Amino acid sequence: MTQKIYLGFNSKVQLGHDSYDVQTEDHTASHLIDTLVLNRGQVVYRHSTSYEDLAAAGLTDQAILRARVEKQHRDILEALREGVLSLEKPAPPHSHHDGIIAVKLLNARSWLDAGRVSLDIAVLSKAAGQPLTDAEVEAFIEDGAAAPESHFGRTDSEGRASLQFPFPALSEPALAALVIRARAADAHGELRYHLKAKKNG
Repeated sequence: MTQKIYLGFNSKVQLGHDSYDVQTEDHTASHLIDTLVLNRGQVVYRHSTSYEDLAAAGLTDQAILRARVEKQHRDILEALREGVLSLEKPAPPHSHHDGIIAVKLLNARSWLDAGRVSLDIAVLSKAAGQPLTDAEVEAFIEDGAAAPESHFGRTDSEGRASLQFPFPALSEPALAALVIRARAADAHGELRYHLKAKKNG
């Protein structure tokens, strides 16, 4: 199954005792730029804008679209930090583990080659071990810099997704980590691999 990969940005914001994840991505099929603010894995704010104007004018090249996605991401980050977003209160944590997602990197020894990232990912229900279909998968290289570029896909009928993207230039190599997240309904899971100084081989 061919996986559609979407461009996006991801930032973590600490406000007092609360930590928020801000994720912005392009939904190419519907010509929407979607930003989610999550607290403890739950969506507490969502903002979507259409770029039908660009599509109608034939201007949806990657540079123009990327600039618009990045601007929306920065605007929501600024509004969150200024406290002007109307955030929903997250639901209480689950008292059981049925909804927790297990995320597995199937090619953990060979995901980076010649400066290119190729991820083979499996997403399962942690309780039953069943593959999760149409779960959203996100991956990015985090190194302490603001707004790392995220890449998105969705799992197929076997709970598998493949993501490929260039390995980015690092501003803080000592802090670098590969982060893979999956989300289905209100359940979520995350993998985080700290990267060694030698990035190839």
